Amino acid sequence: MSRTARASWGFEVWILAGFQYTVGVLATLVCAPTAILFAMLGVERATYAPVKVWAWVLHASTGVRTRATGLANVPAAGSYVVISSHTSHLDGPAVALVLPHPVYFVIKRELTRIPLWGYAALKIGFIAVDRSDSERARREMARAVDSITAGRRVMVFAEGTRSADGRLQAFKKGGFHLAVDAQVPILPVAVNGSHRLLPKGAPAARPGRIEVAIGEPIPTAGLTKDDVGALLEKTREAVLGLRRRDPDFVEAHRESAT
Repeated sequence: MSRTARASWGFEVWILAGFQYTVGVLATLVCAPTAILFAMLGVERATYAPVKVWAWVLHASTGVRTRATGLANVPAAGSYVVISSHTSHLDGPAVALVLPHPVYFVIKRELTRIPLWGYAALKIGFIAVDRSDSERARREMARAVDSITAGRRVMVFAEGTRSADGRLQAFKKGGFHLAVDAQVPILPVAVNGSHRLLPKGAPAARPGRIEVAIGEPIPTAGLTKDDVGALLEKTREAVLGLRRRDPDFVEAHRESAT
């Protein structure tokens, strides 16, 4: 987000940001304790319900409407690893809303420091990875593999952070090692439109429509760690193809001009 863009924000944008932030805090104050309670009671199906409610409230407060394409590609049964593009804070709630199964996010450990939200995320079953401590990160990823083999679906933003300009960044290997170690398919996903509505650095989201585009599952049965590089490239190409459906996708414009 450039200084010029920041300078163009008017007073009404900050009023809108305050409203959206307040709604987000109130939603967290209601949904997080509910999820923690259900987790302590061991009611796993009910534990994820507050996540969907929280995501819906956030999108409703911003005027964001989410639709999914390619839902028929989601495996009806069994575990899988979702590998998604990431350009906005709107992406995670969008994916949580549209997928028919609970998906447990791999998140940066710094996010667990968010009051109440961070503790709830851990109790729900999200996997927090400390990228500053490689040994600890390996243990946490091993726990993620155990979670997958126990029947859960795990969600990874393979770029590691939000793209500042909307372009698809290089993918990191962690999510692909998860899929190979657990021998479960990868579900490629692209979130289109979110960068236009809430780019990195913007104080408030604009109303509009988001498309969560879901590609065909990519099998990992029989693959080993030696195949991770090729699997990463295959998945990135699949996500890139889904991102090209977004008319605002930067690389699509650049490629069409050559």
